[in-house]
Formats: sequence, C-alpha cells, structure tokens
Amino acid sequence: MKKASEIREEFLRFFEEKHQCTRVPSSSLVPDNPTLLLTSAGMVQFVPYFLGLEKPPYNPPRATSCQKCARAGGKDSDIENVGRTPRHHTFFEMLGNFSFGDYFKAEIIPWAWDFIINYLKLDKDKLWITIYQEDDESGEIWEKTGVPKERILKKGKKDNFWGPPGPSGPCGPCSEIHYDLGEHLKCSDDCGIDTCECDRWMEIWNLVFMEMFQDEERNFSALEKKNVDTGMGLERIAMVCQGVNSTFETDLLMPILNKISEIADKKYGDDPKTDVSLRIIADHARCVTFMESDGISASNEGRGYVLRMILRRALRHGFILGLELPFMRPIVEVVLENYREAYPDLEKNRQKIIKNIETEENRFKQTLTKGYGHIEELVAKLKADKKTVIEGEDAFKLYDTYGFPLELTEEIARESGLKVDKTGFERSMKEQKERARASATKVVLTNELSYVNNPDTKFVGYTKDTCDSKVLSIVVEQNTVESSSEDDIADVILDCTPFYAESGGQIGDIGYLELENGEKLEVLMTFKVGKVFVHRIQGAVKVGDKVRARIDASRRREVEKHHSIAHLLQAALINVLGDEVKQSGSQVEDKRARYDFSFPRALTQEELAKVEKLMNSWIQQGLTGQTEVMDIEEAKKQGAIALFGEKYDQDVRVVSFTCGDNVISQELCGGSHVGNTGTIGLCKIVSEGAISAGVRRVEVLCSNSALEYLSEKAQEIDKIAQKYKIKYTQIEDKIEKLLEENRIFSAKIGQLEAEKAQSSFATFLSKAKDAGGGKVFVSRIEDFAPNAIKSGVELLSSRLGESVIVLCSVKPDGSVFIMANATDSFVKKGVSAGNIVKQIASACGGNGGGKPQFAQGAGKDASKLDAVLVEVEKEILNLGG
Repeated sequence: MKKASEIREEFLRFFEEKHQCTRVPSSSLVPDNPTLLLTSAGMVQFVPYFLGLEKPPYNPPRATSCQKCARAGGKDSDIENVGRTPRHHTFFEMLGNFSFGDYFKAEIIPWAWDFIINYLKLDKDKLWITIYQEDDESGEIWEKTGVPKERILKKGKKDNFWGPPGPSGPCGPCSEIHYDLGEHLKCSDDCGIDTCECDRWMEIWNLVFMEMFQDEERNFSALEKKNVDTGMGLERIAMVCQGVNSTFETDLLMPILNKISEIADKKYGDDPKTDVSLRIIADHARCVTFMESDGISASNEGRGYVLRMILRRALRHGFILGLELPFMRPIVEVVLENYREAYPDLEKNRQKIIKNIETEENRFKQTLTKGYGHIEELVAKLKADKKTVIEGEDAFKLYDTYGFPLELTEEIARESGLKVDKTGFERSMKEQKERARASATKVVLTNELSYVNNPDTKFVGYTKDTCDSKVLSIVVEQNTVESSSEDDIADVILDCTPFYAESGGQIGDIGYLELENGEKLEVLMTFKVGKVFVHRIQGAVKVGDKVRARIDASRRREVEKHHSIAHLLQAALINVLGDEVKQSGSQVEDKRARYDFSFPRALTQEELAKVEKLMNSWIQQGLTGQTEVMDIEEAKKQGAIALFGEKYDQDVRVVSFTCGDNVISQELCGGSHVGNTGTIGLCKIVSEGAISAGVRRVEVLCSNSALEYLSEKAQEIDKIAQKYKIKYTQIEDKIEKLLEENRIFSAKIGQLEAEKAQSSFATFLSKAKDAGGGKVFVSRIEDFAPNAIKSGVELLSSRLGESVIVLCSVKPDGSVFIMANATDSFVKKGVSAGNIVKQIASACGGNGGGKPQFAQGAGKDASKLDAVLVEVEKEILNLGG
C-alpha cells in the first residue's frame, strides 16, 4: 500500500526530475490577492503568470507543487457535504503541474498516463477518460498514448470546459481521468460514467488546457501562449491507491478519526449517524489547524468567520457525541504529527495553533448550552405548530446572541426537516447592524480579472488631496459594466487618483468623486488589486466620465499622524526592549494605530511608561519626516527595517524620522506620513496584550483621538472623586477599602448560608433510603446558593457514609441548580453522578455533567423536576440493590 506521503513525493519528483518542472512550495491559505477569500486551487499562486501580468521565474517556464487548499466559504464551499459523502473536504491537498506557454497537450497527456500506470500502478481496465466534445486533438493523443477509444468519452461544456472565473479571461477544454471504484457501488442498473456522478466513479486528475481567451461578449480567440493547469487531489488518489472506501479511511485522515473515536468512546463504523459526526470533526480539525498556522484567527468577518464557522460546526458535533469542551487539543496534535514533515510551519506554530483553537472552544462553550437549548425549543415549537421554516429573526438571534453561524443553524434545521428563512436573516442583519452600508466598506469576493484588465493606476496622493481623473472601468456585482445606476454599489477605476488604497496596514481613503454636472459621489473605501486602485461608490457614473477626485483631507491627516506614531512606537519598543522586537502586523486608521510584534512576555507598566514617554519626547522634539525611493539592497544597507514575509519591488520607498543627523526610525513603507512629528501633538498607549503565543499587541492613540480619550478619562475620574468627596489621588485607596469590605461581607454571607444549609440538611438524614448497604437521598429543595448546597452535600455524605445524594435547588424564577454525589461502592454498581445530572438537566431544559463521583448542572424549567426525581431515585435504588 502506498502511503500518501509517498504519493506526494513521487508526483513532485516525477515532474521535477523527469520533466524539468521547478518544484514550488505550497503558498499560504491566505492568497496574495485581496479579491479571494482562501486559496482553493493549486493554480492560485500562479495566476499572474497565466494572465501574463508577470513573467514566471522558472527556466523552463513550468512548475509543480502540492498546494494546501481550503473550500469552506463562498460558492465553491463543500461544507454541507463534508462527512456525509466519502470524498468531500473543507481542506485538501492538490497535486499539480503547470506550463506557462511551454509544453501542452502532446506532452502532458502521455506524462499523466505514464505516472498513473507506471508509478501509481493503477489498473488500466478501471480507468476512463473524458474530453470536451469539440476537442478531437486530445482524444487522438489519448488514443496514441494507449487508451482504447471506447474508454474516451466526449462531454459538453458543463463537464469538460474550464471557463474563466468571471466575464472574461483565459479558458479552454479539459480532460479528466476517472477511476471505477467497483460495480458494488453502482447507483442503478444503468450506472455509467457517461450517465451519472455517483460514488462509483472517482475523478482523480483534471488536465486543463488554457488555449483561448473569452471576452466580455463571450467571443473566443486563440491565446498566443497556451498554458496547462492540472490538479490531482491527494486524498482522492490516496483512497484509490490504498483500496479503501472513502478518503477518511486513508492514512491522511484515519489517524485523526481514530483519535476522535478514542476520546469519544465511539467505534467508527458502528453507527452511520455517529460516523458523520466523527468525519466532520476529523475534517474540520485538520482545516482549522492549517488555517491557524497560516495566520487566520477566529472573527466575525471574512476568513476569520469561515474559521469560526467550521470550528463551531466541529464543536457542535463533539457536543452531539457527548464530548465536553474543550476537547480539540489531542485531535489537533494528531494533525500536527501527521503533517509536520510535509509542512514544517505547523511545528513552528504549534503552540499558537493549540492556544488559539482552545481559546475559541472556551468562548463557544459559554454560549453553546444556552444556544443549543434555545434552538431545540424553537424546533420543538415549530413542529408542534406544524411549521417548516425557522424565521429569519430567530436565526439572527441565534447568530447575534448565542454565536451560532447561520450555516450551523441551517444544518441543525436540516436534521429536523426544517428550512431557514435566509432572506429574513439577512434583513435582520441589515436592520440591526446597518449591514448594507457596512458591507460596502469591506472588500468582498469578486473576480480579479474585472480589475487587472486595466492599466496601473497613477497615484498622486503623496503630494495632492485632489486631482482631475477619467473613469476607465466600472465593476458592479463582479461584472464589468459601461455605467452604474443610482442604487448600485459600484467599483470605479480611474486613470489617476489621490486616494490611498488600503495596503501595508494603512486604511484606504474616503472622500468624493465630483462629476462635471456638480453631483458628488461618496467614495466609501479604496482598495487595490495588483497596481489597480479601486474606488467603491454608490451612485450613477459611466465609463469615460471626467471627475474631480477629492479625498477627505482632515481624515487623511489623522491617518498620517497615526501611521507615523506606529513607526515611532516600533522604534521606542526596540529602544526599551531590545532587538528581539520584530513587527508581525499593524493596522493604521484615523482614530487609532495597532502594532503587533514578537515578544515572549507581557510588558510591565514601567516598560510601557518608558515607551510612551520616549514617543512623546520625539513628538515634542519635532523630528523631521522624509521619504526617499531607492534600491532595496541600498535601503537594507542603510538599516531600513523591512516587514518579515512582505514582498517588495526592487525600488522601495523608505520613510525616515530624524533629529539632525540622528536617525530615530527608518522603515520600508508605502504609506503616508507627517513631515514633522510636532504636528502629532501627543500620544497615549491604551492597551497591551497577547494575541497569540509569542505575539503581543499595543494600541496607541495620538492627536485628536488621544485628547478625546484623556478628556473622557479625566471626566470619569472627576465623577468618582466628587461622588465620594475625595481627591482623585485617593480613588485607588477608596476602591481597595470597598473591595475589602465586600470580601468580608461576602465571606460572612457564605458562612451563614453554609451554616443554614448544614442545619437544614441535618434533618434530611432520617429521610435517606436504604440501598444495598448504603443510603440514597434524592430531594428537591428551595433556593439555596451553590456553595451552600455543596456544603450540605459534603455534610450528608460524611454522615451517611456509602451513599448517593442528589439535591436540586429551585430558584424563584423556576430555574434549577443540580448537584449529585456518589461514593465508590455505588459507582462500581453502575451509578454515575454525571449521568444523573445530565438526565435531570435535560428534563428541565438545561445541561450538565461531570465525573461518576461528582457532577453538577442547571435547568431552566422546574415543571418536570418532581417527575424526573422519582424516576432517578427508582433507577438508583435498583442499581444499588
């Protein structure tokens, strides 16, 4: 049996050594392209070469790679099928080889056949080829290669033509290699590769021949240079080579699946429904591990939202299996062990990956029980009312209040035969968070070809706030159009612009495009694709319009101050902490600057004070800010700081702040800055903390934002001082005194409650029932605090000896607190405090659990408590007897 690691290496070596392809490492799951969410195919990192925007740096111009890919968001998402089919994944590896105007069909077709027959040793009689119905050339080459004509099937555009991702771009026919997994998987008597796409037929390799260009009118013309883009999914080919029934049973995923089965105490293959949950957790654990390694962190937007959504989906299926959060660490560790040799960054980022995933698990744990209970109630009510749709408002409440992604709500609804009103969900989202406008100020997924088919934008914003421009192109909803309407959110490309496009951590400019008729179109944001600047506006404009482009100058001045203060912050941190400080990210806006840097520990208050004092001294000195364009090697020789991992052109822009001949800060930077630090006024550090293992974040305010912050803080301090009629210097002493008094009173209250509980619970001793040499006491009590109940349980246990004690405290609002304790003799007989609490909590609309000896939980509705306690007591007495 070939291991997946052997297949991966054999493929790369085959094309590298036998066919002179340069072996190129996998690129990040975060693509170097702001219009794409995630890297979803092997060709993504080579797009500039396929489009002719850049010359490939390989000699000859051909490459091979094993690309890590993720399809967990957007139209290409397979997430609904993951775990429910033998071959769908959110993360996968794509083996590929690529030709940039070099070899073509006559070469790659025989090479592909050579590899699968002579290297992978696949059975010829199980292989089928599909080609585009008009591509006779490929069919003839396959025949010459040795494939029988009857095994070469022609198909239409839907199956065997690779179109451009947008309205225009390179395209061409493709040829797919399929493997027959066996007649036992046939879906019907008519099952055939030419008639269906069931689990019997596995597409293992797709050869795409990019030989034409499609324009926006869907006219085709031949490309001067023809390209090849192939893709073979490692999971799929490993499944075929290893003779297993699904990709989950390959050596890529089976070790992960085994670990989940172990910690969940479930055997894979015993129950189809359980198997779905096991597969989902295995796939999703792998995906989030790789996403975290590539710097994606859970959030409510973009890639971070995708990570959070799939992680929470995995956690929910763990919840279904009875796992208590957090449970992902041992699973993630198996992923790391399985893949660290192929992807060394996983080992380097091990601690960060584990810590970030566990943090997100704990965050979700806080809301899961409440949210799960809410949706179960909702589903039950809908079924009782014979309704089939979860209203959009309810779905939004689950998202907004309980942190349930819409996709998770949809999945739970499907399991109960319900649908979700997605339109209503979106409407609620817009109403509550003004999503219509907010979404217009974020880059959304689009087709990059709509933008890059424009000349580079001339940027004049370093020296000008306005300029006269011409509209070159307009993009609306991913399509290039001649004009936009009043209601359209449109992306406008100008020939020149003063608008800074978001990059290098600096936020993009906003402002106006003034039309010749006097109308103003508000620019909501500015971003760039390659070297094309894109202005997002709402309103009517047409190609060829002459406009006056005018930025919001006052906002830009504040952005410049905050960008300059970010440079001074880095210089001050290095001055105070040493050269160990290395920038790992930044975000510069008009009201704040955020700076991320590597450092192994938290900064002390004294260190932060030194950093802040140093920055303010440089502001007061009025350092001179200047920029210079120079060769990158010369810039590095001068000591200019570059951001690790950032791509730079040969000529770079160097931003320096100096005091006479003394250089305070010197960095490679394309952003906008002040000419003199004296204009900044002052700065204030407002926070410092960890964002991942070994990475800290400092947030700093300056200029107007710093003044407003300090003014608000002073007002709050004055309010407290006036309220307690003390000087502001005495506030800390006053707070300490109040806290100490509160601690004393809380301790006294707790002691009194414990004494009350022990006094009350002592009367329960005589009510305990005999059971097999021990005692059983199950009772409902009224409104005792958890600590008091625990004290009472300990008292009863010490007095009763071998025993099972179950106490349920009912509060005035009808909620229930549950606690159970079982001694070892009862545990050996099969009594479990954890199971008892789960049973009671479930009946009361809540959740809980713990160990066999001790457990606690809570419920929301005590109406069924008495009935379930009778049932629980009966079960314990039967086991105990």
